[in-house]
Amino acid sequence: MEKQKITDFAEKVMDKFNLPSLGFGVYHKNESYSHVYGDANEDSLYPLASISKSFLATAICQLADEGKISLDDPLKKYWPDFKMVDKYVEDHLTFRDALSHQSGLPAHDLMRFTNMNKHDLSLKEKAEHVGYLQPNHELRVKMQYSNLVYAVATYVMEQAIGQDYGSYEREHLLKPLHMNDTYINHNEAPRDRIPKPYIRDNDVTEEVPFIAPGKVGGASSMLATISDLLTWAEFQLKTQKSTKDEVTAQRYLPQSIMLPNRPYGGANFGAYGLGMMMEDYRGHKYFYHSGSYIGYCSFLGFVPDLDLAFVFTTNMDSTDSIFALGYQTIDETLGIQDTDWADKVSKIMADKNRAREDNIAKLKGPSPKAVKATAELLGDYQNPGYGLVTLCDENGELKATIGKWNYPVIENADGKMFIEERLYQHGLIPITLGKEKIALQSDPALKEPTEFTKVK
Repeated sequence: MEKQKITDFAEKVMDKFNLPSLGFGVYHKNESYSHVYGDANEDSLYPLASISKSFLATAICQLADEGKISLDDPLKKYWPDFKMVDKYVEDHLTFRDALSHQSGLPAHDLMRFTNMNKHDLSLKEKAEHVGYLQPNHELRVKMQYSNLVYAVATYVMEQAIGQDYGSYEREHLLKPLHMNDTYINHNEAPRDRIPKPYIRDNDVTEEVPFIAPGKVGGASSMLATISDLLTWAEFQLKTQKSTKDEVTAQRYLPQSIMLPNRPYGGANFGAYGLGMMMEDYRGHKYFYHSGSYIGYCSFLGFVPDLDLAFVFTTNMDSTDSIFALGYQTIDETLGIQDTDWADKVSKIMADKNRAREDNIAKLKGPSPKAVKATAELLGDYQNPGYGLVTLCDENGELKATIGKWNYPVIENADGKMFIEERLYQHGLIPITLGKEKIALQSDPALKEPTEFTKVK
């Protein structure tokens, strides 16, 4: 792919999707090129979010190939104190189940943030709290993406080998690949090299404070330069094409069904391997993993048939620009020019965002009002899985503290109440206020709300 074409497309995508900066890296047939456009530079460290899962899965499969662990042993073998609500899952959940998102738990992503205002849980505490989260399916019935189960897998890996996962990844992954500008978490990284995070909500771009993803281990913690991330993508490409290691090869084989969920791309199948997604595109097998966190998005993809790998990073969250970049890069390599992916995806996402805002407006009704803060409502509310949610008074109006942010509690004309949460999940969280208790619809996949009891 010609450098000028990369520049032209990068600038177009930045404009279409309102990106403050964009890292763009391509490897093709032994040639590599990477560059950062906009408000950042080649030394900028972008949070990789869920691309971190590809590092953890690679590490665990390495250990399995060496005979130090087994993908199919119950996690309880390595961590006897492991607990789950479903006792069958507790006794039978394996690394393979965890790394392919088949635990029976929905995302429960709100739990990643509910404790940040008072006590940010350690990795061990997070893994313990997962034991109280409600499942919505049996084990191995459905692929349900879970950062928290990856956190559990990280902690269990540490127990199995008696070593911190970050130390293992540095020694066995980063050092051999000379990835000197990749960091296990934000505590290690020079803060002044991390681009400022931005969100786009209701067609408005807004800078937000940097909020670390918390101690979720190999689920979402890493940072890297665009050049280092391209090195990792090239390594994944070459490993998939040539590995003779039995377990490592399974990383790139379907482990769970992942229905194609994007209204573009035309995939006929989708699957999740072990820390890697896969689908078909224009007759080619296409491997990838995306990552999104507050203020950031990242992407890694490769097409073995074409000896092609590519990576993208930006300091704008929840943007589908990264998928448009992937499809356009493949098309350019194939010499196909029948689709303007930036234009196509931006229009589809604009329609999707309008539909979301229309639904929010419908739920709020024509005249929503702020819920009045009263003394008996104020305080901390505890759930053994989710931890703390705090209700506080802000100028006489009730606010809910989730993580490091206060969100308004509103009531519509029908008396239904919602937390208007625009930073983490961009939506409304139904809430019921009771005597000494509150109930949140903490995950849309759950049939029942999650109950929190007031802390005395």
